[in-house]
Amino acid sequence: MSALARWDAFLAQIQGRHAQVRADAEAEGRAFIATVAGGGDYLPLSHQLGAVKHRLQDLERKIMDTWHAQVDDAILAEGNPVAVRDAACAKGIAIGHALEDARDEFEIGLMAELARARYAAAQAALRPIVCAGCGATYQPPHAFRLIEMACACGATVRYDPDELMRSAGAIGTHPIAQQAAVAEWRAMVAADRARRAARSPAPLHLIQADEAAQIAYWYRYLAARAWFEPELGRDPAMEVQKRMEQWYQYTADHEPAWVEAGRPRAV
Repeated sequence: MSALARWDAFLAQIQGRHAQVRADAEAEGRAFIATVAGGGDYLPLSHQLGAVKHRLQDLERKIMDTWHAQVDDAILAEGNPVAVRDAACAKGIAIGHALEDARDEFEIGLMAELARARYAAAQAALRPIVCAGCGATYQPPHAFRLIEMACACGATVRYDPDELMRSAGAIGTHPIAQQAAVAEWRAMVAADRARRAARSPAPLHLIQADEAAQIAYWYRYLAARAWFEPELGRDPAMEVQKRMEQWYQYTADHEPAWVEAGRPRAV
């Protein structure tokens, strides 16, 4: 078997193992979620996901470790041109990136499922709020924290979510928003990888593509997260600007093409 054929077989094996680990962990995670949907300690799920993450990362690292140790020189030793060697390397890198993305989405997916299960259980247990002043009843508002409302009689009606509702909000704030912005997230990660692959100094168009993808992601992510934290929806432009500042300061401002162009911020 040629070095190229062995490389392809190895990559397929890594992909298969990665998928199997995710599938097994997903089944185990969903079974656990069913036991804590109505309350209880969910930290064992976090510990499980941490262990699975390490296993998946080990598989991902094996791709380039194996390339450098066994494959790179072997392909050239068989008389293949450099272009063929480079294409084989690029294939391994692309598969590694795809596995990284699958790992991230797998973890987010299980935590989002836990949050939804707890939210559904908390919603089913909701009871009307009664005004202490006049006895009027109100349906609980959508909230994961203490809310005070004015009753028609002038009294203040308080809604204090129970522990289950609060935990649904605490667990779901990031993963639910991340799932909603998954398309923008993928585009952002791809743009970041493209800029990094060009190495510094990166051309201006790749820097600006990275910037645009990040801005699109933050708008979508924060719009979804505002369902949990309404204050994030009051001034979306300001919230995006705050989150982009670090990228401008620590990434863009270190790229010569960006500086020479006058630091053309889109935000």
